[in-house]
Amino acid sequence: MTMGRTKRSLINISVSIVNRLLVTMLPFAIRTIMIYTIGIEYLGVDSLFASVLNMLSLSELGFSSAVVYSMYQPIANGDDEKVRGLLCFYKKVYRVIGIIILVLGLFLLPNLQWFIAEGSSYPQDINIYIVYLILLANTVLSYLLFSYKSAVLVATMRNDLDSIIDTIRSIVSHGIQIVALLLFREYYLYIAILPIVTIVNNIFRAKLIDKKYPQYKGKGKLSQEDRHGILTRVGALIGNKIGGVVFTSVDSIVISKYIGLIVLAKYTNYYTIFIAVFGIETTAYAAIQSIIGNSLVSNTKEKNFSLFKDLFNINIVVTLACVCCFVALYQPFIAIWVGDNNLLGIEIPLLLALYFFIKSTRKTLFTFYEAAGLWRADFLKPYVSVIVNLVMNIVLVQIIGLPGVIISSIFALAVVEMPWESIVFFKQYFNVRVIEYGLLILKSVFFCGVSFGVTLFICQFLPYGIWGMVLRLVITLVICSIVAFIMLKFTHGGKQALGRFKFLLKQR
Repeated sequence: MTMGRTKRSLINISVSIVNRLLVTMLPFAIRTIMIYTIGIEYLGVDSLFASVLNMLSLSELGFSSAVVYSMYQPIANGDDEKVRGLLCFYKKVYRVIGIIILVLGLFLLPNLQWFIAEGSSYPQDINIYIVYLILLANTVLSYLLFSYKSAVLVATMRNDLDSIIDTIRSIVSHGIQIVALLLFREYYLYIAILPIVTIVNNIFRAKLIDKKYPQYKGKGKLSQEDRHGILTRVGALIGNKIGGVVFTSVDSIVISKYIGLIVLAKYTNYYTIFIAVFGIETTAYAAIQSIIGNSLVSNTKEKNFSLFKDLFNINIVVTLACVCCFVALYQPFIAIWVGDNNLLGIEIPLLLALYFFIKSTRKTLFTFYEAAGLWRADFLKPYVSVIVNLVMNIVLVQIIGLPGVIISSIFALAVVEMPWESIVFFKQYFNVRVIEYGLLILKSVFFCGVSFGVTLFICQFLPYGIWGMVLRLVITLVICSIVAFIMLKFTHGGKQALGRFKFLLKQR
């Protein structure tokens, strides 16, 4: 008997969130140990090269999303030959991408100093060129060795299995790295572990997928029409891919170039927390994306719009809780975690809280957008957003410093991306007035704004330290619970969302 979509989605979400928590905790441990054993400067080097290599990964161009989307229908129809054909095509593409990244990476090798601000210090006991080559090798190997097979797990709604494999990899990799830092305090050994783990993990993952899905092993045929369809989707996805990379990587490069590696290292401490929290939400949405995709092709637009509103309202509750925790706990946590000397100004966590609100509010719409495959509908949007973000980044960082980097991202998302994609999506798919989405946005602004303001006011009078954090957490949870209760109990959309959530719990 086939597992119901509801149950599968809940399992995917649960496993993925547990995975995300573990994958988040281990890097925290790594960063802590690195700071206290070899120094914060190494974190700056790590962050810079990770961002540079992420930029090189632009050559992936969105093939993964396009291939997974193309798999949904043949898997549902039992067309194993077409799935095999898609995987063979995906394999060839990823090998080409790996070679392109290698060539571009080697091209950048002589110019690494350009990415570091003049006068900025970095560890003198390491050769940054050797470090970069090791990290480049790790990135290239991730494309050359069987990573394409993971598309099968996503397309068959086995995100839970993918998360379990990723959890094991993370535990092994970070565990060995922690031992290397504690016993040897050797940075070269720390990074040399990465490509070794990548090789072992990719081989293990491939063999497991082949064993579980033997029908997708081997060669298959892919028509010219199917190839053209994938390339068309990729063409539509290029802009979104560029936009995603710019928002995640350019900030670090700009900070390193104009401010320095030390500030970058301190900022990445803050941003690591940001990504950890947002990653949990992203993981939950990724786990249900295939469910949403299935619903979009099997249910009416009215039912899908109802699902959209319910997920959005549930997301408001999550968002207001996260925003309040950012306001209340960011600074005290950083002080306890890495010390007062690594604190940045209070404006940084406040801006990150605002940035989180915008990204989180957008998440429901963007997930539906991806599941519907409407990549060509707003083709120009990501390019405009990238230009706006990049120009503002470079200008503002030189005028107001680090806050300018965050403000540029906030502006690009709030002023360019959200209005553009909401108008396009509601017109192209739901055929309803965008004003209905606007009302949902206003509701999220109101309830999150109230929570934000009350939390910020109260926390002015509360101390730092461990007991101060406990007190801040309790007060924050009380504020969030009251606001969430009012929203879910006394608004129509909130009541409906609460009902759906109760139904899902009963199903589980």
